[in-house]
Amino acid sequence: MVSACSDDGNSGNSPTDVSFGETAIVVVVNPTINDVNARSGLPVPGDVVAEITLTTDDNVSATTGADGIAVLAPVAAGTRTITVSGAVSGGTFTVSVADKTLREVALATDVGRAQVMVNVDYKADQVFEVNPTMSTTEVNDILAVSDRVVFFGGGSYVGDLTFGGSRVTLFGEGVLGGEVFLDGNVTVSGSDSRIRGAHITGSLTMPGSKVGLSFSRVDGAVSSDGSDGMLLSNALCGSEAITGSGTVVLGNRGTAPISACP
Repeated sequence: MVSACSDDGNSGNSPTDVSFGETAIVVVVNPTINDVNARSGLPVPGDVVAEITLTTDDNVSATTGADGIAVLAPVAAGTRTITVSGAVSGGTFTVSVADKTLREVALATDVGRAQVMVNVDYKADQVFEVNPTMSTTEVNDILAVSDRVVFFGGGSYVGDLTFGGSRVTLFGEGVLGGEVFLDGNVTVSGSDSRIRGAHITGSLTMPGSKVGLSFSRVDGAVSSDGSDGMLLSNALCGSEAITGSGTVVLGNRGTAPISACP
């Protein structure tokens, strides 16, 4: 079973606080390429992350803070052309986003250059909600079916969770998982699945291919041996074994060369 749990110290507006079901683009500007990154040929990030303004062709604008992150929402669905200005005048880039879905983009930019490093999509098929009154068995039953977006309400979920289905998204609340605590071990065996905005107190094992992890915290060991994974802007606070071919690892704290883990 699960019980209510308070925030872990993060507060205020956050780039992870995208409204569930809102058409949005989250841009992480010039993230550090972690040493365990296995994808070759990534554009080289620039040095500036703060005070960079991103403006869509439908006139939605946001400026990065010290974390280099900006949220463009709500935007019109379709292919958006985004202009880079402010501290860096880096030209334009394009991102396609479906109605009521989320895109996360890592962007390399400096003067006259704007290149997408990774583009993470989130499915918009069947939507299910889970909450802190449900049992671990009930939650795992939902995660076992493919092609689902599963919204996790704030709270502490005690027990081991398994993503048995493919293309399953865990969409959590809060900053680095500040409101969604997964108090146990998590296994993602299905391919092309996503975890966003969760604090995992146990270990995270990702044998599936094309698995994405973003804006989350993992206290235990992380193992990722599936191919073409995507780890973006997380806090990885335990040991790590990221060996999958073609895996992109960007801007993760606690992972060399970024040593600090909050």
